[in-house]
Amino acid sequence: MTAVRLATPADIPAMATAQMRAFADDPLFTWMLPADDFERRATVLFGGMMRAGLINEHTYTTDDGVCTAIWASPGKWAYSDDQLVLMAEPFADAAGEHADRALGVLSEMTAVHPEDPHWYLALLGTHPDWQRRGIASLVLAPVLTRCDIEGLPAYLETQKESNVPFYRRHGFEVTGTLQLTNGAPMMWLMWRDPVG
Repeated sequence: MTAVRLATPADIPAMATAQMRAFADDPLFTWMLPADDFERRATVLFGGMMRAGLINEHTYTTDDGVCTAIWASPGKWAYSDDQLVLMAEPFADAAGEHADRALGVLSEMTAVHPEDPHWYLALLGTHPDWQRRGIASLVLAPVLTRCDIEGLPAYLETQKESNVPFYRRHGFEVTGTLQLTNGAPMMWLMWRDPVG
C-alpha cells in the first residue's frame, strides 16, 4: 500500500521532478513555459510551487514523491506575500520571456475563483510511470475526507478535458469553462459539495 503523508522540504526535489514529468504534455504548462530547456524550466517552477505550497501545510505526497496534491485551506487560496516571495525567482527563471502572459493566466484564473469558503486543489500530478494505479485518489483522500467531515466544498481547475472523469469520480462537477486569452488553453472549473 502506498503511504500518503504531508510533504516536507526534503521532498521538494523528488516532487518537482515528478511534476515536471506529469505535466510534460500539459497544454497550459507547455504554453506558459518556453520550449527551450522545458524540463529544467518546469522543474524549477514546480520546485517553487512546492516551497510556496508547504507554507499552507496541506501538501500531500507519497514517500517517493511520485504523486503530489497541493491544497489551500478555506480563505487561503490566493498566494500570500510570503508565498509570492518564494515563487518570484523560480517563476521568473522558468517563464523567461513568457512571464507576462503567464502572469496574465493567473490573473484570469483569479477573476473567476469562487468566493464561498472552500478547499482549493491548486495542483495534482502523478509521474507518468505511476499513473492509473489509484495513487492520485489516495493522495486526494486526506483533504476530501476532511471536506466531508467539516461540511466544506472543494474547487479546482483542469486544463485537460480528459481529467474531468477522474475528478467526477471524486465528487467534482464542472461548473463552467474558462477560455484563457493569448492562445492559452481552455480550463474546466470544477466544484465538489461535501458528502454526507
